[in-house]
Amino acid sequence: MKNITKTFLSLFTVFLFFFFFTASAQAVYFASGDSLTLAKDKKIDETTFIAGSNLTIDSDINGDLLCAGKDIVVNGNIKGDILCAGQTIKINGVVDGNVRIIAQSIDLTGLVSRNVYALSQSLSLAKFSSIKGDLLFGVQNIDLRGSLGRDLAGGAQNLSLSGSLARNALVTASKIALVDPGKIGGNLEYYIDQTGTTSINPKNIKGTVIPHEITRPQPAEREVKKATWLSQGFGRLYWILSSLLLGFTLLYFFKPSVEKRIQIISQKPVVTALVGFASLILTPLVCGLLLMTVFGAPLALVLFLEYLVAIILAVIAPMVMVGKWVLGLISKKQSFKTGWSLFTGAIFIGLFLMVPVFGPLASFLLLCLGLGATYLAYLPEK
Repeated sequence: MKNITKTFLSLFTVFLFFFFFTASAQAVYFASGDSLTLAKDKKIDETTFIAGSNLTIDSDINGDLLCAGKDIVVNGNIKGDILCAGQTIKINGVVDGNVRIIAQSIDLTGLVSRNVYALSQSLSLAKFSSIKGDLLFGVQNIDLRGSLGRDLAGGAQNLSLSGSLARNALVTASKIALVDPGKIGGNLEYYIDQTGTTSINPKNIKGTVIPHEITRPQPAEREVKKATWLSQGFGRLYWILSSLLLGFTLLYFFKPSVEKRIQIISQKPVVTALVGFASLILTPLVCGLLLMTVFGAPLALVLFLEYLVAIILAVIAPMVMVGKWVLGLISKKQSFKTGWSLFTGAIFIGLFLMVPVFGPLASFLLLCLGLGATYLAYLPEK
């Protein structure tokens, strides 16, 4: 398992390097601070990485802008792409490339020459602002008062369009309003719930209005219970088969590594469970702290990937131990082959996890044991 993890992490690190650092042959400009301002008279001719609580970019940047912070304001002109994440992001300048942003609140008051990709709670496109390309979004509330040069696509709870859209719109929303003088130059195709509302004047749409109503059928209670039991049964069968496939693969290629984790759990079960519980909680916190720094972001991604791989593989060693325990209750033999123990443990755990209350508790305990054994296995034996 250790070899697989190292190989996978190495490939992922190389991918990150080429994705972030080989897009431009120019040098890279780094800056960070609690409250950081890039002055207007400062011109940057490199790809720019900045991070901090309050960021104000007044400088013109001849390259891409990558930023992370709490409150971000971009007043300068960016001759490249913008990739930013924060709590509030406001773009007032001119962006010659694409804009990819994730924030709680996004305000676009400038000019974007290409496409905008946005995930947020609220998104506002000011009256005299413009996006010459497409706008793709996943937003709770979106207010479009500016002009869109191509297509509009995404999902929202409340959508208001009072600006102009040159081509087509494909949206899903609970409330859709096309407010005068808003105009759509192509088709409007939308999906809306039965309880949703629309305020659309067909005269403001040059193309065709294509509505789709999302229906939510209410099956009988007996059918719901039957479907629930069937889905749980098939889901548990899938879990057992996938666990067996993963377990036998690890035993075939990395049997000593699995046996080492089994030995760690059997010798120090309480310590192993506590280590697993601590790593389960602390690892995401450490990743979050690393993401707040410029140089720690790639390390955070690698660490989080290792964390996910460990969680996926954590159940195998405890599963073998449970299988040995069950076989010991059935047979008088003192030792059993690891494959039979894995098979028995997968079936027993898969069925036991369906028991209310005790099933989820057992699942959490097995996760802590397996995760703790995985982390302790990396330590020297002495």
